[in-house]
Amino acid sequence: MDHIIEYNLDLGKTKPDNVHHSMDYCPFCDVEHLTNVMDRQGTMIWLENKYPVLKNTWQTLIIETDQCHADFSNYTLDYAIKLIQFSLEKWQLVKNMSRFKSVVFYRNHGYMSGGTISHPHSQIVGFENYNYHDDIKPYHVTGLPVLTEDGIDITVSSHPIIGFYEINLHLQDPGHLPDLVNYMQRTAIFLMHCFYSYNDSYNIFFYDFPQDDSIYIKMVPRFLTNPLYVGYMISQVPNQEHLQQFIQKLYHALKQRKD
Repeated sequence: MDHIIEYNLDLGKTKPDNVHHSMDYCPFCDVEHLTNVMDRQGTMIWLENKYPVLKNTWQTLIIETDQCHADFSNYTLDYAIKLIQFSLEKWQLVKNMSRFKSVVFYRNHGYMSGGTISHPHSQIVGFENYNYHDDIKPYHVTGLPVLTEDGIDITVSSHPIIGFYEINLHLQDPGHLPDLVNYMQRTAIFLMHCFYSYNDSYNIFFYDFPQDDSIYIKMVPRFLTNPLYVGYMISQVPNQEHLQQFIQKLYHALKQRKD
């Protein structure tokens, strides 16, 4: 990976941050003063990012709900499905613009996830000079099987991007999107409440690949980044015994009835 994105620190310092600092004000709750809104569906709002800190990109946000302390894991299934449908439509719209080499779609949750606003939202960013497919390959979003159903595969990465436990969801048939969203929510619940007692953070990343109509999703619990990755870009995987235990626990979490 040799591509560098310039981050505008002068602008970045002005961004509100209620994840790492105590703030009474939430800009995403102050809907009346939002600017550059491009579309709305109920309480979902797609708008341009007020703080475009990444050079040669177009940064947009989807405010997912008017509930400031909600999370994707505890939306009703019907609402979560509508949200993912709305978001995928906007991702595709930006991908269809000829000005971008690639477009990423992701969301953060929690203190360690890299976000600065706790209000539930996701981001769609178009890169004018960078194609993420140069670095991210299909083998990064496949791995050891956890669950396979019609149109959906769920795996744990055998070639993770950053290391350890990366859960991949592969949607081959768009008709099974509701089932996929259901499993996304169950995975989020698993990461937040069943995986590790101190985990309160995760990311969701969406991927597409040329000549492949599938949608790939990676869900990653977030902790301090391992120094071997920071210094040498060495990704690690757990030993087989622990990995198999993780797969079994995840499988049971995916198959149990959702409360």
